[in-house]
Amino acid sequence: MRIRRLAGAMALATLTASVTLLVSPSPAQAAERIVLPVVSHWQTLADTDHVYVSSPGDNAVVATDHNGQVIKVVDGLDGARGMSLTADDSTLYVALPEADAIAEIDTTTLTEVRRFPTGTDTEPESLALAGGRLYFSYQATLFNGGIGSISIADAEPVVGLDDNAVWYSKPRLASSPAAPDRLVAVDSDGPDMRVYDVGTGTAQEIAYTTGVGAAEDLAITPDGRSAITAVGSTYYHQQWRLSDLAEEAQYDTGPYPNSVAIAPNGTVAAGVSAGSSDVYIYRPGETTPFRTIALAPGGSQELVPRGVAWAPDGSKLFGTRFTYAGEVILDIINDVHVASSNITLTAPASQPLGETVTVHGKLTSLLSFPRSTFVTVKRNSEQIATVKVKANGTFTFTDSPLLAGWPIYTVDYAGDASHTSAQATAQVEVTD
Repeated sequence: MRIRRLAGAMALATLTASVTLLVSPSPAQAAERIVLPVVSHWQTLADTDHVYVSSPGDNAVVATDHNGQVIKVVDGLDGARGMSLTADDSTLYVALPEADAIAEIDTTTLTEVRRFPTGTDTEPESLALAGGRLYFSYQATLFNGGIGSISIADAEPVVGLDDNAVWYSKPRLASSPAAPDRLVAVDSDGPDMRVYDVGTGTAQEIAYTTGVGAAEDLAITPDGRSAITAVGSTYYHQQWRLSDLAEEAQYDTGPYPNSVAIAPNGTVAAGVSAGSSDVYIYRPGETTPFRTIALAPGGSQELVPRGVAWAPDGSKLFGTRFTYAGEVILDIINDVHVASSNITLTAPASQPLGETVTVHGKLTSLLSFPRSTFVTVKRNSEQIATVKVKANGTFTFTDSPLLAGWPIYTVDYAGDASHTSAQATAQVEVTD
């Protein structure tokens, strides 16, 4: 293999009325959780048959099926980080910064078949296939990152390195089969984002902006016309038009964006590392989430950067998180296209004993509920009512406690084929 230099640049519930206490609409939970046999994570990626998780700390890539069953741990991959798949899913490329190389993995046998040295101290990181070449971000100088490429289709592949490294750090790379000659790069430690035409084998810059910020993740829409970035310093994901890198949309996900993946039909999965939900799901063309997912209730386990991936048919979403106990967990969300449901309750702060307590509620979602929709009501642990929900989502229930105290009313919606379950609670002081 020869190495040459390339010239040129590369709500929670709303509190209303007198008081509402302990309102908790409970984001939907992941269906399956699998503890993976690795101790670290850099990227999660999926093909038709597998989910791949790269682990720098294990020098390995773990491959599972779509149900989370571990098929093989491919080891000997020095500092395994960024990954990229060929369009036919036959080959997986893995960046090996500790070996200054990129490994080629046969996805049928899950074995390494070739290795491409990228040059001393290049430490490749992010990968993308475009224009018939494999592009990789790398450490070009002590202070700058660059973009290199490998002519993987050649009998004697040629590695090209950047003679004019312009990045603050190694950029995140992305490409799309819908725009096979486009390469998109965004700085991982600076504000720059660039789009390149790579159809001639040399990267020609065609769009540039300094309005992004240090990005954790990057994904291109299925039509190849836009890209979405996850920047940890913002409270929203941003969508950029690739023709001129004008900002097209914002997805208000909250703190701190660290992951993004886009399904073949354009459904967006936007991940964050803080807040009550880990992943927000947006239907194509919409910027209000129709589903929120809490992978780990209680906030003790965070979604990792670059930790979301769609099954190629869009039927499942995979999320990876890291626990405070040191476990790497793969979550499989099988009902990802079911809309979130939320309940808000309005109750009096206090009520004299002997008088009726009246609680008003509302069940909401971006999708309409069935005509006959009911919620169940418990006082403490005792079920006291089943209440029909009106067409506008509102409902009311009453109760006459027999004792003074602090009864807790819990309202549950069981969910249906198009909606998740939901729960909310309110506490009322019953005075003697």
